[in-house]
Amino acid sequence: MDIRKTALSLLRDAEQNDKYVSLSLSALLDGAECDERDRALLTTLVYGVTERRVTLDYYIEKLAGRPCDKIGARLLMTLRLGLYQLMFLDRIPPHAAVSETVRLGKSQGERAFLNGVLRGYLRDKEKIVLPDDFEERLSVKYSFPKGIVALMHKNLGDKTEEVLHALSKNPPITICINTLVMSVGEALEKLTLAGFNAKACETAPRGIMVFGNVSFKTLCSTLGENAFFVQDEASQIAISVLAPAKGATLADACACPGSKSFHAAVFMENLGEIHCYDLHESKLSLVESGAKRLGIDIISASARDSRNCDEKLIGKCDFVICDVPCSGLGVMAKKPEIRYHDASLYKELAPLGFDILSASAKYLKSGGRMLYSTCTLTKEENEDNFYRFLSENKGFKFVDFSLGEVESTRGCATLLPNGFHDGFFIGLIEKD
Repeated sequence: MDIRKTALSLLRDAEQNDKYVSLSLSALLDGAECDERDRALLTTLVYGVTERRVTLDYYIEKLAGRPCDKIGARLLMTLRLGLYQLMFLDRIPPHAAVSETVRLGKSQGERAFLNGVLRGYLRDKEKIVLPDDFEERLSVKYSFPKGIVALMHKNLGDKTEEVLHALSKNPPITICINTLVMSVGEALEKLTLAGFNAKACETAPRGIMVFGNVSFKTLCSTLGENAFFVQDEASQIAISVLAPAKGATLADACACPGSKSFHAAVFMENLGEIHCYDLHESKLSLVESGAKRLGIDIISASARDSRNCDEKLIGKCDFVICDVPCSGLGVMAKKPEIRYHDASLYKELAPLGFDILSASAKYLKSGGRMLYSTCTLTKEENEDNFYRFLSENKGFKFVDFSLGEVESTRGCATLLPNGFHDGFFIGLIEKD
């Protein structure tokens, strides 16, 4: 496999067709014959160029003496690929990064341009300075569009740079152990004996973090296909806060791809009922196949716009998971494309989240509890929706919670991304 040519193809496809590079990369690697070193380099290049696009384009414009939109799309992506290696990958010799990038040029003119810009960086990099403006400087330094930086600054204040730094790190893969078939201790021992760099999560009781470029298939061969599922520690914490009981009836309003429902089923010891809903019928197979793989048989899945609840379940649920569609600012380390979404998207998604929250609350019986959660960091999608619901709906109250170092204030808590887990909002509501 020609790693750089493949990386360029994946990056171009993602850009042209608005795809998540994670999905395209996983699909390619699952069927590819390549060693671990090539797999790791390809993953690093694809994710790195996507994540660092703002920084790379800032330098390209300085070096090329023209705006990026005046450079052809393929040539620009090739420049990004080469410059990323020079700026961020110490293990690749500069001469190799330059020559391998120049080779990707389609004509003598393109190759000369690539060579000139990349060698210009090696010669003049110390002369290029970051912008003076605070938000513009953070934008270039951490490679987030200025609109996203401004939105984060508005919501996070003096924690903005700390969070942007965390979102620029490569997080570990975090798995939730299916304790129906294996203990966390047993799983950790198997991973350690197989040579993985793994450790138990500090707060999520069923979580294990695995460091490095590790494929799902490799983990399956080590632990067994039924022994785990992928779920970020922050998401695991949210389900642990809800703590659904054995034999309970639970509704999951926006279930796909299913990790929260799977974790709830493990909590419930595979006893009770879990009703999963998702707007997209095509995604329900992810829940059904995942439950089958894990040996979970209390889950049923059906398509539904969760702004309209299932009348058959009104007033019958002990627990509800309401993890609503959101702007996803807390998961940008794992889904770097999100940083290029419209920064005002939260204004459209906050009302949607509130409508789903309001409808989902109808499932609760007296004494039932609902988790309201998002993987974003805007107050409009998080605290504002949470407290608006409580103010407009009598008969419901917030419930304070604590788990390890996570402690709520007036029923909710925001976990900031820290390089190990996602950013996540958790709110807990109980019906009188």
